[in-house]
Amino acid sequence: MTRLSNLKKKLPAPRQALRYLGWTLFKLSLAMLAAAAIYLVYLDSKVTQSFRGQKWQVPAQVFGRSLPLQQGQPLTLGALVQELELLQYRRVSDITGPGQFRLANQAVDIYRREFYFADGYAAPERFLVQFRQQRIERIQWTIPAVVPESGMARLEAPLIEHLISAQQEDRELLRLEQVSPLLRDTLLLVEDRDFYRHHGVAPLAILRAFLVNMTAGRTVQGGSTLTQQLAKNMYLTQDRTLWRKINEALMALILELRFSKDEILEAYINEVYIGQNFAHPVHGFGLGSRFYFAKPLNELTAAETALLVGLIKGPSFYDPRRNPERAQRRRDLVLRLMFEQHMLDQQAYREALEEPIALIARGQHQSDRYPAYLAKVRQELRSQLQDKTLQQSGLRIFTYFDPVLQQQAESAIASSMRGLDPAIETAVVLANYRQGSLTAMVGGRDPRFAGYNRAIDARRQIGSLIKPVIAIEALDQPERFDLQTMLLDAPIQLRSNQQDWQPQNFDQNFRGEVTLLDTLVYSYNVPMVRLGLQLGMPQVAAALSKLGLQRRVTLHPAALLGAIELSPLEVTQLYQTLANAGVHRSLASIAIVTDQQGIALYQHQPAPIRRYSVEATALLHDAMQQSVQRGTARALGQQFPNLAGKTGTSSDYRDSWFVAMDDDKVITVWQGRDDNVSTGLTGSSGALQLTRQFYRIHSAVKP
Repeated sequence: MTRLSNLKKKLPAPRQALRYLGWTLFKLSLAMLAAAAIYLVYLDSKVTQSFRGQKWQVPAQVFGRSLPLQQGQPLTLGALVQELELLQYRRVSDITGPGQFRLANQAVDIYRREFYFADGYAAPERFLVQFRQQRIERIQWTIPAVVPESGMARLEAPLIEHLISAQQEDRELLRLEQVSPLLRDTLLLVEDRDFYRHHGVAPLAILRAFLVNMTAGRTVQGGSTLTQQLAKNMYLTQDRTLWRKINEALMALILELRFSKDEILEAYINEVYIGQNFAHPVHGFGLGSRFYFAKPLNELTAAETALLVGLIKGPSFYDPRRNPERAQRRRDLVLRLMFEQHMLDQQAYREALEEPIALIARGQHQSDRYPAYLAKVRQELRSQLQDKTLQQSGLRIFTYFDPVLQQQAESAIASSMRGLDPAIETAVVLANYRQGSLTAMVGGRDPRFAGYNRAIDARRQIGSLIKPVIAIEALDQPERFDLQTMLLDAPIQLRSNQQDWQPQNFDQNFRGEVTLLDTLVYSYNVPMVRLGLQLGMPQVAAALSKLGLQRRVTLHPAALLGAIELSPLEVTQLYQTLANAGVHRSLASIAIVTDQQGIALYQHQPAPIRRYSVEATALLHDAMQQSVQRGTARALGQQFPNLAGKTGTSSDYRDSWFVAMDDDKVITVWQGRDDNVSTGLTGSSGALQLTRQFYRIHSAVKP
């Protein structure tokens, strides 16, 4: 009994128990409130700092050259139209806004888009370009009414690539004022009609969605506001858990408290997931517009706008490339909502319903279209900029890339190599020798193949392409040599590379004595070898260096007939100096790199260095022009007698080369097999034929 009494005394009375329980709950509540407060402070800091700071690591944008237009410029109406079509301008009968053009009598009326050029922002302009005899006769501005001081117009640079690192997502940032009212209103109509009235969370919408989903037995409707969607996309996973929904609501409330509605809407427009480009997700309407339609967002039709907004519900489920019928039903539903809310009148609604879904091929908007040229761009970026600089968000890389020349080179490859052995490969390099700029590049028979880049990496014997190198070194000594200098064409036996070597002419004949001019025009081997030996091998090696070869090479006598291995890019650099009247400029693909604010981080400014005299290079140019008119390249001269050029064939017909020079550019063409087996092609029967096809296409763009 005593023990039981003692035990009862130790037990708390009911009132004491309630007091104890209440005190415990109070302390727990305080602890939970403190924890919640700390968590809210953490969430506020996380959301606010990242939203105010750099929200996204925007990939670097790579642009081609912008086309300048000025009075007197050699250009055809057809060439200008081709340029506009490559920039995805729409040909219309009545111009209503930027991104459109209209043909008049020997004139093109253009409404150019706004663009951030390397030298700054340019507002939209409208101007009329009038032509006469394949030249620009006059440019007349409508917008602005005042003629620019420069008297020059220019088209925007084409976007050719986004350089996406492993840490980046692909997107194209837009300011809210760049977004058309039609898209903004359609987005809010479909995704969040009460966006400007709620405070981040809409309880009634959540309750309505809950009831609908309970009735259906599955998730068929979402109750998230646009702000909640943004919070989920930017800060949370896609897991459908209660904890994630709580975080989503809290973050939405924080966003609404800290930022304006317009700031939130702008962020959503740039963040929303809208499709998949192979391994890369497509975020934001700006990139989505280019990904599906290859044009800026503010140029979309009502039907295209409806499709983009409709995709938000399920970019994979409604993918218009894989599920066109499903995508069209979704688009038409959005169009009906637009019509019911008086955003479209009846005629516009009917026209939008009848508009077919016209999409570009996946990835055609930029990536992987020009792998050979972009490989050179990346190479130069690594060389000129530090890695940390490359990681900066929003770099703008302006290159010399010419999309028209690139297209013409690719077309020439497709047509000229159609009947050749599939194992025969090719490489093409185009450069503006006056600027020192690389304008186009193809690294193989398949221009889209992103593997082995033969234009840069394939070092092959250059054959007779070495002859102008030897000749310019001689012609630069006018007291000793000119084009009428006689050279002995007779058998000769030499020791080359530890072997006996007896060079032969291509036709196996000897002519006694020939002029230096005929040696170049008809590409005689033996007299050129004798000239090289007379100059001396060290002087020939020095000539290669003076012309721009950046590697040291050890030459033996067989190198005098091209037994030296160079890449097509290296050959183009040599001939750049020869074409440019002896003035050397280092070739580059990048013109200028700017940061997001437009500040230049790097600019290509090659110092012009005279390596050979004007007189010597003029003589050489005349000889190479005669080669086209009556020599080894006469198959080209029948149509294009004003070109200068040189054929090249390596031993056993393993490599076929041709280099052509015109008023401002050099084109180098190589053909051969990767396994170095004979192709049976000479420079004339192989590479020259591709060059001829290029110039046929190049000259065929007529008004």
